Amino acid sequence: MKLDKNQQKQLISAIRISADSRGYKAKTNTIYRVIDKAFIHCDFLVVNSQKLIYRIYIKNYDYDDIFWKIMQMPSNSKKNDSLRASGAFKAPSVLMKNGEIELIEKYEEQAEYLVGLVDECSRNFMEKYDIDEYVVECEDVLMGREVLKCLAYIHVNNIEQAVKIAQKSINDGKSGNYENEGKNFFEWVLMLS
Repeated sequence: MKLDKNQQKQLISAIRISADSRGYKAKTNTIYRVIDKAFIHCDFLVVNSQKLIYRIYIKNYDYDDIFWKIMQMPSNSKKNDSLRASGAFKAPSVLMKNGEIELIEKYEEQAEYLVGLVDECSRNFMEKYDIDEYVVECEDVLMGREVLKCLAYIHVNNIEQAVKIAQKSINDGKSGNYENEGKNFFEWVLMLS
């Protein structure tokens, strides 16, 4: 079914209401929440007025604080948590699930389904994995894998391993896609040693 602009607004409003009722906050097309030490967020978007695509992520809440400290932006830690979910300069996250939902006129039902899916994915992930261990051991689904691994090692106070990953990344010509004050992420990590 194809939704017009007003119907799309109703769906997004329903997602925000459902998210709010479950303890999430919303910013634009993102919902986010802190559970224990985990930061969970879900980006969603209506495509071609026919389907809702979504991506559900998780990361340690501290990863952004570590990332911002490394990148010489510690004041970001004092800003709203929405920066951790949708900011331009944020630590990468682990993608837990992505998919799409064919749209129908049952907005509340679809909103509840999406937010329930975020709850279920995050709960299952946290029951099964320690985020730091998952990041260090996982070899596939991580966007920004080397950056995440550095953050995970720093999070568990293994600076030496983070520096090794940073040096190897630089040797391999990788920059980590983040730069501040003329240095990329890995160059900043090397300065920790």
